[in-house]
Parts: sequence; structure tokens; C-alpha cells
Amino acid sequence: MARIHPIKFLQHLPARIGVFFSTRKLERANKTAAKEPKLEFDRSLKLAVLLLTWKRPDLLDKALETLAMQTYGDFTLFISNANKEITEIVDKKVAKYQDKMEIEVIHTSNDRKGFRRFDLSKKLHAEGYDVMMFIDDDVRFSARYVEVAMSQYEPESYKSWWAWRLNGKPYKNPEHRTRVQSLNERVDYCGTGVSIMDISIFSHEALFDHPKDALHIEDLWLSYFADHVLGWKLEYLDVPNVILGGGDEVALYLQIQDQPTNKETFVEGLRDRGWKV
Repeated sequence: MARIHPIKFLQHLPARIGVFFSTRKLERANKTAAKEPKLEFDRSLKLAVLLLTWKRPDLLDKALETLAMQTYGDFTLFISNANKEITEIVDKKVAKYQDKMEIEVIHTSNDRKGFRRFDLSKKLHAEGYDVMMFIDDDVRFSARYVEVAMSQYEPESYKSWWAWRLNGKPYKNPEHRTRVQSLNERVDYCGTGVSIMDISIFSHEALFDHPKDALHIEDLWLSYFADHVLGWKLEYLDVPNVILGGGDEVALYLQIQDQPTNKETFVEGLRDRGWKV
């Protein structure tokens, strides 16, 4: 059993308590999700949902369970697994849901890091998909997630629940950034892990002509490309009951709190390219 670092445990205890109560709220909401009024959007759009997994196959069960109960289920789920050690585990978990939704599993390496999202999206755009949704493996979401996100979809847009304004300040200090949690506010940076976008952005070859660090800071690169290069809309995605992470040592919210500062240099490089953020 892994040894728990007492200082880190106490540092993250408030976040873990918050996750516990948010999870109870999410479970209550999911019980009544099917009774909610249906939202209006273009149901002719071909939708792909991409779920990344790598170190936490145990979390895949909950993600699959929630995706199988979505109030709007006309989508194809693609699961990209970058950990060859869990290939059989992932396949067995997915097999239980093959009769409930359309699923395709891709086992790959992590050489392309976050850009494996983009590589697959480029291929899917060529196959006729219109809309892409990204979900990380440690994100909990509601049974209405897909429906609500689709109701806010717009062509030539990139929207995320994890949306920020950079305020022209160095990226290093979190207090210099502003979390955007309402519509009609300027957004500079959209996180990929809880997002929806016009999949045609991945048809642009220039997106793949990227700085080396973009491979693991793909969300900032995509935000820069959508906003500065293409002039697309970046906006907060107003979806209910999203929870970042669980309680493990590689949970997304812990990584966000403890992230290195290499994004600071990357952002400055994008500003040198003319990005006004």
C-alpha cells in the first residue's frame, strides 16, 4: 500500500470533502435527469465523444455507466487508452457496454501526449463528424451532460467548463488568472478535459505545426489557435454537476493545484506570436 504523505493529505482535504458532497448532489440529479424537459439543438449533427484513459482503469466504469445513461445518446464514444498494461482491463470493461452505445477503443502509446486527441479528431472530421466532445477519465459528469453541451454548441466555437481569462499577466501566479463561470464573458483559455468544439478545427494543417511543448499543453495551443489564428469564439460551457477528480494521487484537481509552471513560458511564446491575452 502506498504511503500517504500527511502534509499533502491535509492540503488536499478540503478539496476531497468538496468532491464528496458534490458527488452526492450529482447522484441525486442523475436519478431525475430523464424527467427533465428536452433541450433544443440540431440533432442531425454527427457527434463524437472522446474519453482519454491511462492510469486509472477503475474510473472507466463510472464514466461508461454515466455515458450509457445520457439523456441524449446519439453519439459514438471513442476511448483512447495510452497504457498498454491495461489493454485487457479496458477491453473487458468496454465489452459490458457495447450493447448500450456505439463504442470504439483505440489502444495507443502516449508519445503524442495530449495531441492524441487532435490526431483522432482530424481523422474523424475526414469521416464526416461535425462535433467533438472531450472528457478526461477523472471527470465526473451528469446524465444530461451531452444534451446540455449540445444545446450550447455553435459552429466555429470552442467551449469548455474549465474556462479562464489570463488578464495579460504572467501565467505563473493563479491569482492573476480569472476563472470564468458564466456566459457572455471573455474567455482566453479553454481546458480540453470538459469541452465541446466544431471538429473542423482539426482539419487545419497549421494546428499540427506546433511548438514542441504543445504536445503536453495542448489546451493552451488549441485556445490560441481557435482564438488568434481562426478568430473563433471561446466561451464557458455551462454544464451542471461537473466534478474534477476523485481522491487518488493523480486526480485532475490535484494536478491542477500542483502543476508545474512551464505553462508560463509557453503562454509568453504565444503572446510573442501576437495573442492578446
